[in-house]
Amino acid sequence: MIIGIDIGGSTTQGVLLRNGKTTSFTSIHASDAVASASGCLGKIITENRMKIDRITAVAATGGGAGKLNSSLLGIPVRKVEEIKAIGLGGMVLTGKKKCFVVSIGTGTAMVAVTEGGNVIKHAGGTGIGGGTLKGLFKLLLNKEDINNLEILAVKGNLKKINLTVKDIVGKGIGELSADATAANFGKLCDETSDNDVALGLIHMVGEIVGTLSVFAAKNHGLEKDIVFIGKVTGNKTLMKKLQEAVRTFGGRAVVPEHAEFATAIGAARALSTGENASFLEKLRKKMKNNGNGKRKKPG
Repeated sequence: MIIGIDIGGSTTQGVLLRNGKTTSFTSIHASDAVASASGCLGKIITENRMKIDRITAVAATGGGAGKLNSSLLGIPVRKVEEIKAIGLGGMVLTGKKKCFVVSIGTGTAMVAVTEGGNVIKHAGGTGIGGGTLKGLFKLLLNKEDINNLEILAVKGNLKKINLTVKDIVGKGIGELSADATAANFGKLCDETSDNDVALGLIHMVGEIVGTLSVFAAKNHGLEKDIVFIGKVTGNKTLMKKLQEAVRTFGGRAVVPEHAEFATAIGAARALSTGENASFLEKLRKKMKNNGNGKRKKPG
């Protein structure tokens, strides 16, 4: 069994890969990479009532993976390049042989996957993402808890904050409908409410990331196979706007189940491909030679 861990700046996502199937999902909030990875590993083992020596390896990816040593709680650690983990995760969750995976975390990364995952390329990205939502939520509304952003947005009215194409030219133009945004926050005034600002913020980020994604995907002929993943996919209002932006320019996008765990899933899957497969096989043989998979206890 393999545990895949995606170590972010404040959240670590973990999954359990058992017999080729992902069977457990967990999240840990901690700023220290080693502490969050250890906590995530321990939580998965506890929730599944497993013995630690049943785990063959930990596949680690994300910004904090580089801070881990070669083992974690006595389990061998294999570090997986994040772009590969993103690409494989999006492919596995959708069952597609080719796709354009957009991972929305603090910022946004874009990855082109072709040939059944044998070719994975970093296709670009943007600094606009979850970090933008959090930062502007604090700046504009002086609120810390990003979970409240969507709650506020429910009662918002875009007509009170965004200028539309119709406001300027009286009708749609080109591929843009009359209701398409001409200027985000272009109607901001004294009467604009916090709810309007919250909704306008979500829509602005959604429009930017969605539009950039579809045009980047077109460069690879993958605009009909866009996959959104990452922790921010839990924001339903944002996901709706992303998909609308993609459709506007002839693309098609999906948000698969467990999208927030895609990169951790991709890391775990990576251990069964290429040079990692031989690494995994060596570990299994070593465990078998040590006595039915038993491993020395850490420390």
